[in-house]
Amino acid sequence: MKRYFYLRVKRINTKDIVVMGLMLALYLILNLMTAYSFTQFYLSLNIKLIPIFVLAAYTDWLRTLIVAILGGIIGFFLPTNADAGIPLAYVFDYWIPLLLVAICSIFLPREFKSKKVKVSKKSKLMMSKTERFNLWFKEKNDWFKWTGVWILIISIYALLGFWSKTFAGVLFYSAGAVEKNQNVWIFSMSVNSVNSVFDWAIYLATIPVVCYTIYPVAKNIY
Repeated sequence: MKRYFYLRVKRINTKDIVVMGLMLALYLILNLMTAYSFTQFYLSLNIKLIPIFVLAAYTDWLRTLIVAILGGIIGFFLPTNADAGIPLAYVFDYWIPLLLVAICSIFLPREFKSKKVKVSKKSKLMMSKTERFNLWFKEKNDWFKWTGVWILIISIYALLGFWSKTFAGVLFYSAGAVEKNQNVWIFSMSVNSVNSVFDWAIYLATIPVVCYTIYPVAKNIY
């Protein structure tokens, strides 16, 4: 599989509009369904970004950006928006992490294929355990390589999202959500560090798996 930066975009047609509308609808539905937060770190089952990452992985950055802009605008008016009274906090807390997915689209792997090494059954039976392992590793080499790309991109995304949410928290908590003797930056970083690590784990456990699973369907659509 050849790898390059996916900067080129295709002309948007009716099929693309339907797919973009579907992913936007899924994002908004998941946004409403998983908005409940628990513990003092405001943890939540943050799976709403899965459809946006799917769009990013199988279309391009422009389509993802359009959906992210629309999702950010509509999301501001949803009851799940905890920063409704502070629009700038909403931008850094919800909208910028959504827009960052469009940047991820430039770097995300677009497909996954294992290399099948042709070996007869008789030869396999005669192989030692070490030889069988080497054969398996050779077949799965692309899987390991592109999984590493997913981990790297999602990790960078989570880190950028952490700083964006931290700044949003400073704006939000400065409005009186913390006691005066507490440093608002430290408080925001402590809350969002736990929150971001939790989100990072969810992203790694769900997004690559979903994108690889729907590959046969996605390649026939785009």
